This record gives sequence, structure tokens and C-alpha cells, in this order.
Amino acid sequence: MKLCLLFLALSVGVQGHFGGHDSSIQTIEDYLEAYHAFWDSYKDVFRSSQDLVKTLLSIESSVCEEEETSEECDPGTNWVLGCKCKSEFSSLGDRCSRIPCELVRYFKDNGPRMMQNFTAAENYEEMFRVVMEPAEKIWGILCDCRGVVDAITNCVPHYDGQLFSDFNLDRTGFDRIVEHLDWELVNEAVQRYLDAVCGAPMGQDCLPVFNTWQVNYGTFLDNTSKKESMCLSYRRAEEEFEAYLEAEVKKDNMTMKSYIEGAIEEYLVMEEKIFCDAKCAPEMQETFYFSCCLKHAAEVLSSEDMKEKLVKLFQNTWSLLYTGDAPDLTDAVDKFMTMYRPAEFCQEHTDVFKKFNDKCDVLIA
Repeated sequence: MKLCLLFLALSVGVQGHFGGHDSSIQTIEDYLEAYHAFWDSYKDVFRSSQDLVKTLLSIESSVCEEEETSEECDPGTNWVLGCKCKSEFSSLGDRCSRIPCELVRYFKDNGPRMMQNFTAAENYEEMFRVVMEPAEKIWGILCDCRGVVDAITNCVPHYDGQLFSDFNLDRTGFDRIVEHLDWELVNEAVQRYLDAVCGAPMGQDCLPVFNTWQVNYGTFLDNTSKKESMCLSYRRAEEEFEAYLEAEVKKDNMTMKSYIEGAIEEYLVMEEKIFCDAKCAPEMQETFYFSCCLKHAAEVLSSEDMKEKLVKLFQNTWSLLYTGDAPDLTDAVDKFMTMYRPAEFCQEHTDVFKKFNDKCDVLIA
């Protein structure tokens, strides 16, 4: 979640967890209302998506077709993937070459149930539990078949399928993104991200840990929504939270660089209050930093090479959104990533996170 927030900060100027807000969002209540509306908009989409299975059945007939005896690709048969993507996936070997078909069938068989559970969810904990089910599935596939990332980044820039035309979709935006992105850099950043989430300290399967982490954040939001001033709630940092919201509103006289740096500064002040308060740090550690998997992931994501890739990716995507040269946000990224290492981030207030790190270091050694 925090890495997503950072990329939003770099791409569109710290637009907040739900993708953007204006000066009307000044309090926690305003934020929660907008955040709730964001997720409700997806519930509305899922309620109206009655044709999901029908669509996936149509796609399945193309993606899951049997291997062709001819070496020539038939564009009509492979109208979804296209011949370029078909070739890239076919080169991955027996198990990994079938990933597109596996995913289509997974969502065909499980999509209606997940959509129903998502729309029926009564709180963020339930909602995030539903969302993390397919997320964990996709992570697992990518961890087992890292070549899938290569296949995607090699074939997407040269997509020659008929998906857009058959569904009467305008591909102008797609083509613009494809032309602007440095796909080699995208590949490197995604692979490094997978180094973080696929890591297995002591042979532990880390994916369920990240699932639990996100569900726990749902509980944190639920407590905030119920106006409970407790350790697992933004309510105990209401002043810092609202200062962060104010910093997210770009003033007319601000450069994009000063705007992003200011918003990140206020966000870190809020995070320090939430994570580092000596009274609540033990509960925060048990809830959000409870596994050596999380320590490993945080260290990878805050590594120097990952920070360098994020800055380069921001600079690469800048021209999609703005004109002129991209500001240098190396220092801003470096500062933001300090919270990924809570032992150092909170060292002036508590040693709870350092003690946990020490335990992990002993176990892994």
C-alpha cells in the first residue's frame, strides 16, 4: 500500500490513497467519506457486471485453445493474446506457458463469488479479505513463473491481438502509454518488487503474510471509521492526518517538486505518530511488522537500487501527465522510504522494531 502511495505521489503529486482529492477534503471524516465512495464505485461496477462469465467464456475459447500443429500463428484463433504474446508465453515452458489460460479459468470459476462477497462486505476488513484472495493468487503465479513478467513486457509494446476491435474499445490511450513507457525499466522494477514479495526467509511462504497485513489495515480503517481513538486507528493522529491532507492540496504558487516534498514530509510526520508512539508501538509491530517476511520485503523495497528504479520510472511516466522536464525527486523518494525501515525510523521513540529485527536476524542466520 505504501509503495502504491509513493508512486501516486511521484506520478500525480500525492493524490491520496483513493486517487485524488481537492481542498474540500480537510478532515478525517471528509477523507473517509471520499475513500468509502471510491470503494463503493467498484461495488456498483461489480453489481452490474452480470456478463462476466459470458465474457470470460468467450476469452477462454481463444486463450485456452489447444497447441496448434502448424508453426504459423492464426490471428483469428488467437484474437485475445495476439501472435506476439502467444509466442512469448509459448516460450516459457509447459507450466508457465499456460498461465493466461489458468488466470482466465480462475476468474471464470471464482469471479462471481468474489464479486458477490465484495459487494456484500460490510467493512474494510471483509472487503480487503476478498480483494487479497485474487491478489495472492496472482502473486503466487508471478513468483513461480517470473518469466511471465518478461513475456508481458516483451509482447505488450507489440500487441497485435484483436481484443480492442472485437470489444469496440478505443486503443488510443493504450498506444500512448505503450509508446512512452520504458518497458525494460518496468520489467526491472516489477522483478525487484517480486524479489520483495516472493522472498522466503527461513523457507517461509510469505504471500499469506502480505494478505494478513492488508486485512489488518482494513481493521485499522474500520476502527478509524467507528471513531475509536485506539492504537489501531488514525484517530490518535488526527491533527497530523489533517495536516497531511492539507499538504496534499497543491497551491498555485507551488512547483511540483516543492509540492510533493511537502506532502511527503507531512505524511512521514503522521506515520511517525502512528508507528513510533512508545505506548502503541508494540501493538503496531504485532499488527503490521509481525513477520520476517515483512522485514525482508521492506529492506528490498527501500534498497538503493529500488529507489533508483522508482525515480527513473517516475521520470519516464512524467511526459504522460505533464509537459516539460520532470523534477528530480531523488531526495523525496529517499526520505519517503525511511519508513520502510521502522527500527531506524522510530529509533528515537521505541526499540520494539529493532528487537524484532534482531530476532529475525538470529533466526535467518
